[in-house]
Amino acid sequence: MAYIWQNPKWPSYSYNKEKVDSAYGEYLEKEKESEVAFSILDEQARYRIHAKSIADEVVASLGIENETISFESVYSSVAKRLDVKLECKVKTDAYADSVSAVALDAISNHEPLTEERLNTWNRMLFVNYAGIKPRSAGRYRNGPEYIIKQTNRGPEVIYTAVPPDRVHKEMETFLAFVNSDKEKNPMIRSAIASQWFVVIHPYADGNGRISRAISDYILARGLEIKTSSMSSIILADRKDYYARLNAISTQDESLDLTDWIVWYMEIATNAQINAMETLKKTIRLTGFMKNLDPSVYNSREISILYKLADGSFYGKLTTEKWAKMTKCSTAAAQRDIRHLVGEGYLVPDGGKGPKTGYFLNEQFLFNFN
Repeated sequence: MAYIWQNPKWPSYSYNKEKVDSAYGEYLEKEKESEVAFSILDEQARYRIHAKSIADEVVASLGIENETISFESVYSSVAKRLDVKLECKVKTDAYADSVSAVALDAISNHEPLTEERLNTWNRMLFVNYAGIKPRSAGRYRNGPEYIIKQTNRGPEVIYTAVPPDRVHKEMETFLAFVNSDKEKNPMIRSAIASQWFVVIHPYADGNGRISRAISDYILARGLEIKTSSMSSIILADRKDYYARLNAISTQDESLDLTDWIVWYMEIATNAQINAMETLKKTIRLTGFMKNLDPSVYNSREISILYKLADGSFYGKLTTEKWAKMTKCSTAAAQRDIRHLVGEGYLVPDGGKGPKTGYFLNEQFLFNFN
């Protein structure tokens, strides 16, 4: 099988400027709309969105690798590090802290990217990981690296990375590109870097996650807050993401990245569209929470209503779940629920007994459109 790094001119990538400029123009339109919209928010709301966008990016980037993590734990960790006040307290954990630290360093630290810094990121991805950890975490690999796909015939090698004896030299060239302004457009530089890094595959594990952190690092320069998550868009169709990477990487005839860069910009454009929807939701949520008088509604009620309105609670709310989430007695949970049903905030699902489910009356949210 042929690989792109076997091309004699690799890594001298090229692209069709006209096609790329057209895609970039569409992205800029949505970015400008987003900037204007977010500028009307107060500082606290803007930084809450900043924290949420970073958390979305962390959770989605892990999800692309088929790994799950609690959004609440990551969001709480990010908010704590950014000194963003949350409406309700959420428990965090060591793993959420370490993966959040990687994302925050990528977005907030604009110092040049170095081998040492990348090694730190790689180590942080696994230092508190509960699963199998690569023995070489925190340093470039010294052995071959294969991408393997499970098929009906068993495991199949679909990609072989750059040989280990070339990794350090290849990474020196890569980092020089990332840290230079050879490609002045950060969106194009980010698109090229995200593909290039995965081709090298310098680590035994964590390459995909770090490639997306590098993308964020490049795009974050000059930005005050992060308002969107490209990984969230990629996660929605990760098969397409992997197929595109594989199609580019498993050939040695062309270094033309036009299709990849255009696709990357389409992902960024859709992320901006999603950010606008998040903004609308934030405005509704802010108005909703400000309307809750703490002299009328206790802290348990306010906390649960926030989770329901924020969309961070899934499934139906029951008395048992209420008691468990708020650490109160069943009797107290029943009183709280009856109160909110009476106020119109909760709507019963028609069930009977303790298994009765309750949902938020979303009309209260739409009152703040």
